Amino acid sequence: MVAEFNPIDPWSHEFLRELVREFGPELDVVRVDRERRNGAIGGPLPGLMFTQEPAEVIDKTWRCAPPPRDLLDRRVEITGPGVEAKMVLNALNSGASGYMVDGEDSLSPTWQNVIATQRNMYYAARRHLRVEDKELVANPAVLHYRPRGLHMVESNFEVDDKPAPAALVDFGLFAYWNAFELLRRGSGPYVYLPKLETEGEAAWWCRVMTWTEQRLNVPSGSFRCTVLVETLPGLLRLEPIVWALRDRLVGLNVGRWDYIFSCLKTMAFDPNYALPDRSAITMDTPALAEYARWVVNVAHRRGVHAIGGMAAHVPSRRDPVATAAAVEAVRLDKRREVLMGHDGTWVAHPDLVPVAMEVFATSLGERVEQRHIVPGEAFLDRSVALGSIRGSVTEDGIRAAASTLLQYVDAWLDGSGCVAIDGKMEDAATAEISRALLWHWVKRGVMSKGDVANVLRGEGAALAAAVGAEPKRTTMRLVLESTLSNRLPEFFTLAAYEALLERRPAKRI
Repeated sequence: MVAEFNPIDPWSHEFLRELVREFGPELDVVRVDRERRNGAIGGPLPGLMFTQEPAEVIDKTWRCAPPPRDLLDRRVEITGPGVEAKMVLNALNSGASGYMVDGEDSLSPTWQNVIATQRNMYYAARRHLRVEDKELVANPAVLHYRPRGLHMVESNFEVDDKPAPAALVDFGLFAYWNAFELLRRGSGPYVYLPKLETEGEAAWWCRVMTWTEQRLNVPSGSFRCTVLVETLPGLLRLEPIVWALRDRLVGLNVGRWDYIFSCLKTMAFDPNYALPDRSAITMDTPALAEYARWVVNVAHRRGVHAIGGMAAHVPSRRDPVATAAAVEAVRLDKRREVLMGHDGTWVAHPDLVPVAMEVFATSLGERVEQRHIVPGEAFLDRSVALGSIRGSVTEDGIRAAASTLLQYVDAWLDGSGCVAIDGKMEDAATAEISRALLWHWVKRGVMSKGDVANVLRGEGAALAAAVGAEPKRTTMRLVLESTLSNRLPEFFTLAAYEALLERRPAKRI
């Protein structure tokens, strides 16, 4: 018999308070360092690019700790929000190697959504997740969890009259409820770490995991992590990040969408840096190909898996033609990844699991990974990685960015963090690209602020005509403020979270 999940369990809340008191002050320092670095005159790149690596990091011989047995095969991982039990069940039963429950970019962080995600992971970890007449298969996908980034707070959980860091709330609840149970069943508490920028941030996470193991009385080394390489600073500091997590790291993921957004932010100071329409920003462009190559190179030289990125296309079961096009686009994308040396990849829909699995199985044969392949030289070609991406900025591209941004922010404020728009699965990362591109094109003189405002209002009117309701006034305000400011706001979700709380006041637990 499985005990019922209790979201107001006092012991779990006391554990969270201890965790926040232990590591919240350190995180405050990490955040200040990030803000100082990113706000420095001339941008953060010079310091990140030319910092001398410690001798132990440069050493060619060290390797990360071997992966657990259930993480040797990571050929296909499905990802998505964990709010709906049916979606979680379908993902676990999809035939994927792993399932990353996304508590970050594809989650609108209402307290109801945060707790629903934790509830579903609780029952999934205990193999007790059931929806109507369906239950988990004998060997479901391996469970992973991605907590929110270091920049977010959770206003529904306060410690010493201060909103707690969202990353610690998410991680702490997942650890408290599931670490022991997952280990008992022969797996472990596996997490994805988002948006890391430096080895200092990685070391902070390592200390959090070590303390948690000691506090929960589980074996040392139980917590294992995959790092999403989704910031340009993080790419430049990748080997030191891997070194800081060497006893826990099991993989590096090509977080392509957040990475593109990070490039726009980080390179904003460079007047020669330019990006075209989002549709032209593909992984076979030199800059993004070099980014992916370096992720695979570092991962394999240090003995961990390299996981490819998300293809945004999703099939439509009501439109065979659109489905065929989406499947072919995904197949080509996954073939590129496996040929570059990736050991696995991401998909967003159960119907794409067999497509991706077929590509990797055909290429790898009897192997389930290819960590012996180390593509290219053991250095990042920064002149290529930091280069512009050639292409045009078109009227269609501008309108698409505006429309995607409005639709996503509107849905996010309604509590949906993962939204299908025009045959693609959009999350906070792709919305961030859309608004950053609009800001970027103003900075590069492609269009004026007045042009952007007119396009956004025009797309808002078009959406109103198409669906019978125009975007919320809050949505339009947030979008206009985040695209027309002189300095690109770090994340739209910071301001949007305040708007979310106005609609759903914090419970102040």
